[in-house]
Amino acid sequence: MFAAIPRAEAHRSHVTLTRIAINERSGQWEIVHAIHYHDALRLLAKLGVRDNIQPSSIEGRAQIALEVEKVFRWSTSNGRVLTPTTVGAELEGDNLLVYQEMPAPAAGVRIVVESSFMHDVFADQVNQVLLEYTAPRVTLRLSRSSRRAEFGGPTAAKRGG
Repeated sequence: MFAAIPRAEAHRSHVTLTRIAINERSGQWEIVHAIHYHDALRLLAKLGVRDNIQPSSIEGRAQIALEVEKVFRWSTSNGRVLTPTTVGAELEGDNLLVYQEMPAPAAGVRIVVESSFMHDVFADQVNQVLLEYTAPRVTLRLSRSSRRAEFGGPTAAKRGG
């Protein structure tokens, strides 16, 4: 007799990665959101986008960029809203990348990021925010149960001043 062997279930975590870097020449924050292609496809379906619109199409990338704009909210800890500008989206490997930029907050300002991105698509969705301008680098984790994080903005030394 053989003991029952549980069937292996392949499960890929539902995680997006948002990287924040500072462009020293422009003083802008460069924000890049990486979303797995298949997750982006499921998001489009959840949004009710026509079946022929894919993350690889201009329309699909635009829909996802609009959703990123809608559900990632940035502000200072005293409530001043920060609004990134979306500058593009493209496919790179298995990921859809959405590019945004905004003026880097003043040195020492506390920043708040809130996101429910794809929480209504996947119950286990996690949105990680990587602060590339810090040493050591800091990664914030936004989930269904913890949608908000606060962090320090760049220091004067990191902004070239």
